[in-house]
Amino acid sequence: MSILFSVLVKPQEYLDPGSGSLIIQIVLAAVMGAGVAIGVFWRNIKAFFTGKKASEQELDPTAIDPTEIEPEETETPAIEE
Repeated sequence: MSILFSVLVKPQEYLDPGSGSLIIQIVLAAVMGAGVAIGVFWRNIKAFFTGKKASEQELDPTAIDPTEIEPEETETPAIEE
């Protein structure tokens, strides 16, 4: 008879180690995502609170200046006759 009623009884709820690990990962991802978002938009956030206009033309830190590149020395192959 107890087997028949065991289906109707709600089991005890608990958090296993996998659930705790998932919660920790979610919290860390939210904190790190907020940090990246603040880092990307820092100039706009700073301009918003100081009342100054953020510069429209920003320098790209990954841009390559062609004047700084030295031409590569190429060796001309000797032609044997």
